[in-house]
Amino acid sequence: MSGKRIYNIYLGIVTTFFSLPILAPIFLKLGWILPAKVIYLVYSFFCHQFSSRSINVFDFQYAWCARDTGIWFGILLTAILVRIGLLRSIKWYWIIPFVIPMALDGGFQTIFTIFNLDPNGILVGNPIYVSSNFTRFVTGAMFGVGLGWWMAIQVKTIAKIEIDRFNFSRYLKLVIVAAPIFIGYFALVQVWNVTSQVNKPLDALDFAVKTPRGNFFARRENGICPTENVGDLVNLDCFLGRK
Repeated sequence: MSGKRIYNIYLGIVTTFFSLPILAPIFLKLGWILPAKVIYLVYSFFCHQFSSRSINVFDFQYAWCARDTGIWFGILLTAILVRIGLLRSIKWYWIIPFVIPMALDGGFQTIFTIFNLDPNGILVGNPIYVSSNFTRFVTGAMFGVGLGWWMAIQVKTIAKIEIDRFNFSRYLKLVIVAAPIFIGYFALVQVWNVTSQVNKPLDALDFAVKTPRGNFFARRENGICPTENVGDLVNLDCFLGRK
């Protein structure tokens, strides 16, 4: 198997893993319930699927949250940029700076949210810090860029494809990586706004903070097979058609 084919397989896997959660709500719109159920079920083991932290299309939420969407957007972006030779090799420890923003954003949000949850899983009051879908996507994408960049280089090295070396300045590299993140997120929110009538973004970037007032752990409220209680976070009976 040629090196380019090996890398293209990797690129295909990343593209598929990124695309399926976005296709799930489109399948619901089309009435294709079974494939939508399969996607939501599979991705429920990788993501909390809270509706308030997810991007929507046609009034249905993606099969994963805004942060996971950003992570895999970043991984896919760097897989493409490395494939066409616009990003050079990096050492593994350069992943660390890309992790810090997401760790701080997600960490503080989790800690302060826990302080405001009652024993029944109801959010009481307003936590000191809650991130928005914009910050979740951007910090997730930064992590995805760091991890994906290193992963893509490893695959390219294993496939024995020569790594091109373009003499871009660090500022141009920053633009090459950062611009698609912000443009991509803006495009996703605009599609959300145009296609949805009920579950719409709160502003042009869905930058406003959303705090659920019901059961905080409710999943897929804007998807399929929503959870009804904390004791059943998967709702297999619905996915398997038993109710």
